[in-house]
Amino acid sequence: MQPGRTFEDFYRAEWASVRRAVGFAVGEAELARDCVDEAMTRAYERWDQVGRMDRPAGWVYRVAINQARNRGRRRKVEWARRPAPLAPGPGADTVADTVADPAIAAAVALLPVEQRAVVVLRFYLDWSTEEVARALDIAEGTVKSRLHRALRRLENSLREPA
Repeated sequence: MQPGRTFEDFYRAEWASVRRAVGFAVGEAELARDCVDEAMTRAYERWDQVGRMDRPAGWVYRVAINQARNRGRRRKVEWARRPAPLAPGPGADTVADTVADPAIAAAVALLPVEQRAVVVLRFYLDWSTEEVARALDIAEGTVKSRLHRALRRLENSLREPA
């Protein structure tokens, strides 16, 4: 943490990128927004601990992803296995709008959520594998394994004729 960094500074600097990353991972902009807001609230309540972390945004990301999973279970929707929708409702923003190649966004949307989560953090937010592991609270080897499988799937799906 940067000395003297307040929660408000953190929130202003990180909310949008974390919301986009969670949206990309879960495939629903509104769900992502709600879950990131909840995770930010929890970070605020625990700012003394969270603010001292190397990557507080990683903690918020993990909490938001877990929140989205819990909501998905409650709704009895297997969102982790379904493709992330690329066509939002009116006025909604999408990750597809910020990704240079829509084919890549569509291929990432087809990945299982565990693979999507590591791909988004590693390549969309440009975090190191160590930072991704800390953020998701998994071993660095697990990050590398998920990345390897995800990249193989992406390569195969992008190679297939449209």
